[in-house]
Amino acid sequence: MSSEHVEELLSAYLDNMLTPQERDAVALHLQECHACSSILADFAYFDSVLTNLPRVSPPHALREKLFSSPEYLELTGTLDARGKINQQTPSSQRNSQETGSRPRLVSLPGGLSSSTEEEPRENQPSRLKTVPHAASRLPRAHVPWWQHAMQLAAVAAILLTLGVGSFISWKLWQQQARQASTDGIITPPAAPQQTGPIPAGVRFVFLRDGALWSGAGDGSAATVRLTPPNVTVASTWAVRPALLGHTAGNMLAYIDLQHGYVHTIRSDGQSDNTLQQPLLKAGVLPASVWDTTTGRSLLESLTWSNDGSMLAFIADPTGSGQTALYLYSVNTGQTHRVNFPRAEKVFQPVWSPDGTRIAVGYSYHGVTGILDYNTQNQGILTIATAVTNATNASDTLLTLAWSPDTDIPTLTWSVGSASHVHMIWLRSINAPVARLLANGNYTQATYSQIGNHGVGRWLLVMSQAGHAGDMLSVDLDLVTQVLTSGKQVYNAVWSPDGTYVDYFDGLSAAMGTLHEVNLSTDSDMQVATDVAANPVPAWSADSSSLLYSTGNHVFILHKKALQQIKQQGPVLAMSWSASSPHQLIVARGDGQVGIYIVDTQSNTVTQIDKMGMSGPILWSEIP
Repeated sequence: MSSEHVEELLSAYLDNMLTPQERDAVALHLQECHACSSILADFAYFDSVLTNLPRVSPPHALREKLFSSPEYLELTGTLDARGKINQQTPSSQRNSQETGSRPRLVSLPGGLSSSTEEEPRENQPSRLKTVPHAASRLPRAHVPWWQHAMQLAAVAAILLTLGVGSFISWKLWQQQARQASTDGIITPPAAPQQTGPIPAGVRFVFLRDGALWSGAGDGSAATVRLTPPNVTVASTWAVRPALLGHTAGNMLAYIDLQHGYVHTIRSDGQSDNTLQQPLLKAGVLPASVWDTTTGRSLLESLTWSNDGSMLAFIADPTGSGQTALYLYSVNTGQTHRVNFPRAEKVFQPVWSPDGTRIAVGYSYHGVTGILDYNTQNQGILTIATAVTNATNASDTLLTLAWSPDTDIPTLTWSVGSASHVHMIWLRSINAPVARLLANGNYTQATYSQIGNHGVGRWLLVMSQAGHAGDMLSVDLDLVTQVLTSGKQVYNAVWSPDGTYVDYFDGLSAAMGTLHEVNLSTDSDMQVATDVAANPVPAWSADSSSLLYSTGNHVFILHKKALQQIKQQGPVLAMSWSASSPHQLIVARGDGQVGIYIVDTQSNTVTQIDKMGMSGPILWSEIP
């Protein structure tokens, strides 16, 4: 079926008015044709917008003015060409005109009324039809009947257009918003409290009640809503990497849980762009998918290339669970599918450091493997055909990552199940086979590209009698180092420069003793007891300071000097500022709900928001 033929059937396809054979043919075509899929998405969007508009009627004064005008009366034969009452007009109608009673406007088929069983979808507003109502068929004279009908239809269409246009203009003015669609770009309504463009500068971004919000990094302005009110943002949103010369990224990507689409939006809240590739099959209720294995794979797939030029995501457009990889180019605005041979489903896309390659896990006939795709020459390389073995049948691919070496691109990955990591592997793209880095039973495996001076390094927590034990590190050059002795290590985290590791020695009721390991000196220092594991302790960008909470108090370890933040209360989230090494953001709950900026030099706390939040605090920049 050609694209031209499919375009003619898209409206009926959306209205479910095709025969089963036609519908199957169109659905098959849409899986491969991005142009037709884009047109269908536009139809669905405008149907949704127009269907939700209420019915409107012109004011009574306009009705009276129209139906008492000489042009209308002459058009209907009530007046002759000299402006006098036509004597051929029935007396009942002349009396009606003389007493000031005018014909009334009526609803036209194809207007904004809801569909009925007799008219299932023909009257949807995205494909309007105007037909003169029987009540408007008045006696005619002097002109052919067909000309009268055409003129009446034109008048009715103009009235309907004016009424709908007036209502839309009023509605948009009331909301101080503008919605437009050009090549898939949607400009969302401004947040209620936003009265103008968000000023340039570094901003912190967070999730609240299914919407992304942004606040000034220095607390100079109130927080504002970034995303439009008709979407619900998934918790796995991502900020574009900072471009050269900037502190943070100027664009965000998120998934709309209500409609199943990926969006990109500028850091100032403008140009909310809906990517035309749907994540799910048409007609599938998104809420029924997100809690499934396929749904979680889709939600966790958003990932930017390191140069910020491309966004990768996973979609299931057929509804079969056979997921595919899609790449969106910021520069061209185009999305294309990567067709992997013999891959029933793909998951966990990971970009190489130079942004030219992307690796994914895949499954084929129940076997899990790893593939590499080169975006420059579209070449596909099989890294591993079976990452699991019969010894541990429940194992799967856990962490997939690249080494920092861009000259010889190398992949490393861990295999196991929750809290039971069994193997760590390594393979460069020019090596014939993969190499085994570690084999055993570990409760945690965490990778850092920066660890060991940029070589790449794994943190492994050994399992002892079913419990967490000591921690060791394994470099990609096969150097192993034991980091603790006689500890029960939980939640080990790398510092940004790979020089330190913080961990908890034992956990009880999400509280434990916090330690800091210096990998350069092999020293293990106890930082504090009764430290909260949530929120996770946070390193400053230069790895010189460690921020942590004890539940009601916040502390900072500055190169072995301890500082306590004055304000008290439960902590929901915390983050170091991306623009100042002396500022941080703290979100509190319970009696002191709100977001606060802390200046560590003056030890002052300023509240900038009085509402709660969820998820992490990330940073963006408005150029």
